[in-house]
Amino acid sequence: MAPASCAGGDPNQPALLSRGRPTQTSSTENATFPGGNAVDGNTGTRWSSQFSDPQWISVDLGAVKSVSRVRLQWEAAYGRQYRIEVSQDNQNWSTVNTQTAGDGGTDDISFTATNARYVRIFGTQRATQWGYSLFEYEVYGV
Repeated sequence: MAPASCAGGDPNQPALLSRGRPTQTSSTENATFPGGNAVDGNTGTRWSSQFSDPQWISVDLGAVKSVSRVRLQWEAAYGRQYRIEVSQDNQNWSTVNTQTAGDGGTDDISFTATNARYVRIFGTQRATQWGYSLFEYEVYGV
């Protein structure tokens, strides 16, 4: 039987790993917009940071997984420049992708598969006067 975390039962196909997993954030705008909103599968909720740079949100996948894709559904307050970072211990981070001209909407970013337990979006430049705001933050892998 295929592992429950693999889509369609095929262990080689990327599956959504971040849904409902614990998050950490550098900040929240207020109690209405916690990090958990970005991984709850509900596009009617969102995480929103304080209105300054830098800001970040990370998700704990629960165990080391092979991750290869991140899908971000931005609210109107989005990241112009940000990095996708990975870690196995939540202390030492490696950059797997850098975005320098984000334009909001949905960013679907694939990168070389890497082993990680934690995946972080590290925003370095906001596109608006507001913070960073994500309706959904999805991490895919096997």
